[in-house]
This record gives sequence, structure tokens and C-alpha cells, in this order.
Amino acid sequence: MTTVVRCLAGAACAAALLIGGGTLAANWLSPASAASEQAVKAEPDTSPENQCVAGSGRFKAEDKHAYFIVALENSCEQRVKCEVNARIRTARGNTKGHTTLVLAAKSAGAEARKSYSLRVKVAGGKAQIAHDCTAF
Repeated sequence: MTTVVRCLAGAACAAALLIGGGTLAANWLSPASAASEQAVKAEPDTSPENQCVAGSGRFKAEDKHAYFIVALENSCEQRVKCEVNARIRTARGNTKGHTTLVLAAKSAGAEARKSYSLRVKVAGGKAQIAHDCTAF
């Protein structure tokens, strides 16, 4: 009895998707909705401070330990303070880190580049990095 009810419920759901799902699929695939979804995804912070700072991240194994290194470099002639957030997912678990780095002006040379090392369990995985900079 329950098999028959499940089969009928499945058939009803399939019919509803076929009848009403056509408009849903058409709206989902339309260029206007795709453009609006891209607009939501592609809203980077365009403040002058964030345009001046370039960031990168990499895994590094050193002295029997693994690290994830976030490197920031200031390319403008103003001093900036950057708040860095990192979340790393490895085969042995997740690690989160947070710090604040103060970067000197570009003309200061090496002081315009700073890095943050976060110890992880394995040197490899996926990382999400975000930095938000303000003039200092």
C-alpha cells in the first residue's frame, strides 16, 4: 500500500514539474536572470584601499609542520590597515584565522609587504581568504 502511495506521489511531483517547471526553467535560463545573478556574485569591494592591496595565499611545509601563508602587498602611497580572515579546509579538518596587518606605503619597500602564517594540519586543501583594508 505504501509503495502505491509513494509511486502516485512521485508521479504527481513529476507532473507538477513538467507542467509548472517549464516556466521555472525558462526563467532560470533566461539571460536577464543570469545577468542579475552575475551582478550579485561580482560585487567586489571597490574602495581605494582595497584596490591598492594585492593578496595571495599558499601552503608551505617547513620544519615538520604545515602552514598556510597569506601575503599582502600595498601598491599605493598611503599606509593601510588590513583585517585578514582565512578559513582553510584540509583532509584533517578545518582551521580559521584572523589578524590585522599594517602595510606601509609602496615607497617603504619591504614594509609594504607583510604575511600572516596560519598553522594547519596538512599542507594542502582549500582556502578562503578575505581582507578588508582602510587608510591608516
